Amino acid sequence: MQYSRMNPASLSRESMAAPSTLRALVIGDDAGYRRRAEHVIGEVGSVSFALMTPTDPVDVVDLAERERAAVLVLDATGCEAQLIAVVRALAERMPEVGVVVVCEHLTDGARELRALPKWGWMRDLREGVQRAAIDGNPLGRPRALAANGRRDLRGVSATRGSRR
Repeated sequence: MQYSRMNPASLSRESMAAPSTLRALVIGDDAGYRRRAEHVIGEVGSVSFALMTPTDPVDVVDLAERERAAVLVLDATGCEAQLIAVVRALAERMPEVGVVVVCEHLTDGARELRALPKWGWMRDLREGVQRAAIDGNPLGRPRALAANGRRDLRGVSATRGSRR
């Protein structure tokens, strides 16, 4: 049996990553949150960002369509009430897209959106993105289970360990 050495220069971060069809788009106006989201969500899929306040349903839907995102992570901090209309528009126009909402404040709007704490446990965000890829929009119709009563998890990668 012959073994050949791989040229380390031929490796890229993308080629070493686990294969994944999960594409996440993070939309928010907090540039500091970008690094955290990239680190956490990057473990389960690819991540892109839009540095803007996600308050205009037309802009958010258009951006999600253009980026072909499977999951949107929306930062509701300071715009919880407006974000409800955005998430409803996404449920109507793009029901196949999963939505995760993060927020710094526990307001009525954040509760209605089932928002995760923005600076909470990294594991919660990672699992929230994976669940959203399966369950979809928190304000949309629940997705049907397969005939055997289980959800189809193909295309959703497992987490690599349990980091906080």
